[in-house]
Amino acid sequence: MVSPESRFRDHHTKRNEYAAFGVESYWIVTPDPLAPSIIEFRLDGGAYRGASESVDFDLFETDAPFPVKLVPHWLTADDSTWKRRIGGG
Repeated sequence: MVSPESRFRDHHTKRNEYAAFGVESYWIVTPDPLAPSIIEFRLDGGAYRGASESVDFDLFETDAPFPVKLVPHWLTADDSTWKRRIGGG
């Protein structure tokens, strides 16, 4: 998860380190209450390319490293309405 103190490291330094180690994909989860987001990167020819990005109520969907669907908003919701969303509702 990205914190204000680690923004540069999470978006730049880790990208180079992960590519050097051959990490096939990674996500950056930003828990900003006003604009929560998830960005997925996939290794392609030794460098990462953006594969998917979702903000707030947009559906995030991927199959790497496993199939998952989620909505960033529900990661930061301060009420219990997200509990009704479990299971894809």
